[in-house]
Amino acid sequence: MNSERPINYSSAQFNAALKKHRGTLILIGILLVVVIVLINESVFIVGEAEQSVVSRFGVISRIVINNTNDFHERNADLLKDEITLSKEVNIVSGNGLHFKVPFVDKVESFSSRLYTYISNSEVVNTAEKKQYYVQTYAQWYIADPALFSLKLGNMISAENQLDNLIHPVIVQAINRLTAEDFVSNKEALNAALAKGLKMLNDDMAPRGIEIRDIQVHRTILPPANIDSTYARMQADRAKVAQQLRSEGDESYRMAVSAADLEARQIEAKAISEAGAVRAQAESEAMRIYAEAYSADETFYSYWRSLKALEGALTDKATLVLDKNHPLWSELLAYATGQYTAQ
Repeated sequence: MNSERPINYSSAQFNAALKKHRGTLILIGILLVVVIVLINESVFIVGEAEQSVVSRFGVISRIVINNTNDFHERNADLLKDEITLSKEVNIVSGNGLHFKVPFVDKVESFSSRLYTYISNSEVVNTAEKKQYYVQTYAQWYIADPALFSLKLGNMISAENQLDNLIHPVIVQAINRLTAEDFVSNKEALNAALAKGLKMLNDDMAPRGIEIRDIQVHRTILPPANIDSTYARMQADRAKVAQQLRSEGDESYRMAVSAADLEARQIEAKAISEAGAVRAQAESEAMRIYAEAYSADETFYSYWRSLKALEGALTDKATLVLDKNHPLWSELLAYATGQYTAQ
């Protein structure tokens, strides 16, 4: 069995072969480097949180945006005269690997993340000229990297532009509100800020920026307004407490009235039923009395006389009757032996 002999790189034979093919090897190495460079210059990668602008000889030819970016569709009217909606620029959606012409196309990448703008604290007047120290903030992102690159160029210019627009819009919204609405009525404040947000986006869309949200970041009372604001807050809370007490009293009165009405209805029904039962009982008693009276009228008359005497003769009472009086005659006749049963 034959085994291959290992190559001896230090042998004279190997060195001679290396010298013989050195030119070829150098050429192959150069070709590999050129191929690698060409491949590297022919492709570029757009990350998940990136957008890119492809320009050829200084003229923008293509932009790559995220799949969820519908900025151009929503703002077609505002961007109709801008370069990105012209036939000269191709809008491509989707991150990942993309191709370009090597050494001709230049790629510039921009972040697609949200940025936060926070203003300095300034004194703002409400509609009734009450002052507050207000700090505002906004969240924005680069929606069109081509317009952003052409009109703003970098983050510093963008933040300066936003500072000149966002803070005045929020201040104007607060100027139209009363102090009570500004401090307590968030719906009124948000409605005013929503109008300002639309104005800002109409202005910033041609610059490739879209603002997602604007809000009041922090509100601090000047010392001169603390007492009056605290008193107003106390008055507001007292008003709410009084309203709750009034509603509670009204509910209590309604419950008591309903209970009284129900009690009177129950009592009236009970009285009615008791009257009916009593009338029926008296009717039955009268029927029994009538039957008893008709069965033995003499005995009944005698028994009634005894009951009448029992009721009349109390302690230390003296009763003077004629011997023929109905209450006395039959008893007297019975006592003297003159009573005759009929």
